[in-house]
Amino acid sequence: MDVDLIKLLVLEELFKNQQEIEKYINIRFYSSSLYPLYLLESNLPLKIKDREFYKLAIKKIDHKEMAYTEFEGLQLLFNFRSRTPFPIAIIESENFCLLIMEFIQKGSINEKNKKDLILSLKNLYNHRGLMYGLDKNNYIGILLQKNIETKTFIDFWWGSRIEPMMDLAIEKGYFTNKDKDSLYKIVRQFLKTWKLDDDMPRAIHGDLWSGNILFSGDYAYLIDPSFAYSHPVQDFAMLELFGSPLSFSDYQEIANFCNFILLPEMIEFFQVYPLLVHVNIFGASYKSGIIKFINKHK
Repeated sequence: MDVDLIKLLVLEELFKNQQEIEKYINIRFYSSSLYPLYLLESNLPLKIKDREFYKLAIKKIDHKEMAYTEFEGLQLLFNFRSRTPFPIAIIESENFCLLIMEFIQKGSINEKNKKDLILSLKNLYNHRGLMYGLDKNNYIGILLQKNIETKTFIDFWWGSRIEPMMDLAIEKGYFTNKDKDSLYKIVRQFLKTWKLDDDMPRAIHGDLWSGNILFSGDYAYLIDPSFAYSHPVQDFAMLELFGSPLSFSDYQEIANFCNFILLPEMIEFFQVYPLLVHVNIFGASYKSGIIKFINKHK
């Protein structure tokens, strides 16, 4: 049974077989999206990494590399003062990994936690990198996300984002090479016009849709990052696809504070990537948005 095995692994690896702890903790299935999430509850405070916890979230991930890249992404967000559940550990098993982190009870959005989200994004985007991309590949949803460190945004955006997803969509029969050629010309023209290479690479979440924000009390927590050094409007564009808790004036406040370019038309441009991701995961229902974008600008 999953719960029994998870409890055994947590006791062995996280608490080093401190048998007295076993009688104080309970683990149960909590929810499931891409992967199942379990909740550990304790009657006594659990001391881990100089912190005390009564509840831990345990995410069971089948793919080892995916588990580690998510954990590392959470660590980076935490280090850059973006509020996120405190990342605790990865526990490896033969067939899966357990991502252990602070448990956050999801609530509703209010003015205080909305401001907290804005502050987290300001802190994140103010962190600059020397190169676009990342020093390793990671994942977006169930798909491998290619990362090659580049000096220019066009090389990163086309070579590590649009082209790999477009090639996969062509392989699946959703687009043609002619569509790819048209998209390449459009991408180059927009990036040349906006001079995005004039800005330095910035840390971003990379998969920032509303489901990856947990509003809890006065705070907003970012989860499930696909971290890279890119342009912040990539995050805004994904938020806008699926019901953003922020308005354009909120985005503008963040952009002004962090001193980067934000134009309304950039939202549509950056939505091409998450639309391609959704075509490759969920199928043709997301194809029309990309075709519309190509036809509008070619």
